[in-house]
Amino acid sequence: MTTRPHGMTLIEMVIVIVLMGIIGATIGMFIVPMMQSYQAVRQRAELVDSAESALRRIARDIRIAVPNSIRVRTDLVGATGFALELVPTADGGRYCVSGDANCASRPGDPNLDVSAADGGFDILGCFRNAAFITAVGAGTTAYRLVVNNSTESEIYGGAAVITPAGSTLTLTVSPGTGACGTTPAADTNVHHVAISPSHDFLSDSARRRVFVIENAASAVTYVCDTTAGTLTRYAGYGIQGTQPNQPGAAPLASGSVVTQRVSACSATSSAVIQGVGLVTLDLSVAIGAETVRLVHQLQLDNSE
Repeated sequence: MTTRPHGMTLIEMVIVIVLMGIIGATIGMFIVPMMQSYQAVRQRAELVDSAESALRRIARDIRIAVPNSIRVRTDLVGATGFALELVPTADGGRYCVSGDANCASRPGDPNLDVSAADGGFDILGCFRNAAFITAVGAGTTAYRLVVNNSTESEIYGGAAVITPAGSTLTLTVSPGTGACGTTPAADTNVHHVAISPSHDFLSDSARRRVFVIENAASAVTYVCDTTAGTLTRYAGYGIQGTQPNQPGAAPLASGSVVTQRVSACSATSSAVIQGVGLVTLDLSVAIGAETVRLVHQLQLDNSE
């Protein structure tokens, strides 16, 4: 009896290899495009998230900025893009004025007088920033007050719209028979802020608004640098007469990177922002051949 040898012949192996190649190529025709599509979608999602997070971060600072404090420069030193600067508020309120029915019956001198140096006034209600309330309760120079900043040149140029850096602010409760916001007898407790030395604000706010800013960290700058491909936030420096425009040099020596892979960016000019109160931010980020462009607009309340 003849025994059939076990194993595969060369022809059988070649046939198997050819069939496997055909099957692999057929599968590859479906798998590779799917993988490429998945990779592209993942990259786009990453880019969108990066750009949206960056724009939301800028928008958050812009929304709490002192009215008319936003200014933009495109003539950066050692970089290509723009620098957007603003003065963020820590707190704010509406102050008492003579003739206001809500203030007429208040004890002491609750009204702010902008025609001469004034040492203090009541606000209609209570401040909310816990850090400010705690610090100013014992008297502090860590905060400053801003009233009726109508142009960027006023707050940055040292006009009387802002209390001097060395002024001491002290917060008390008026009339002082309970916590702020409670109602003792026939009156409501509100905050009274004292200014030492007295300050003569430049003019009255049409809406009687007063803003609180931090003295040591009163300005913030965002630098979009397409050369480095970064959007960076700089903070913790005082108000500068001339807007800083050189990343890496004081006061923009050290910042926090908001996003990377920036390929293009632009911002509304200072003239447009001051004129119509509209900020338009245009940001493009890219990975390889994938680019995402987002445009974000913010309507500001520049009226005082």
